[in-house]
Amino acid sequence: MPSELIPAPAPAGGPAAGTDVRAELRAWILAKSPDLSPDQLTDHTLLFEGRILRSVHLPELILLLERLSGAQIDLEDLAIGQFRDIDALVANFAGRAGDAEPGS
Repeated sequence: MPSELIPAPAPAGGPAAGTDVRAELRAWILAKSPDLSPDQLTDHTLLFEGRILRSVHLPELILLLERLSGAQIDLEDLAIGQFRDIDALVANFAGRAGDAEPGS
């Protein structure tokens, strides 16, 4: 897989502390949807239902969310509603660093 498709690992200091998670998500989504203008993407824009993102984007999105949160995401616990829009992504995945299992 080309390196530009894989989100960069979290810095040694831990998750994306001090960064604007919403801005990083927004930039990533806009990069995947070149026909979408920044004005069209709000925190409530339906990402998959609105066909902004497609299913092929989901694995890369999960890797990005893991990097931003600093925690591994358990794929068994995922539900489609967690990926509805940017608000749902932030509510469900931001700040999960404390949820990481020891040794993971």
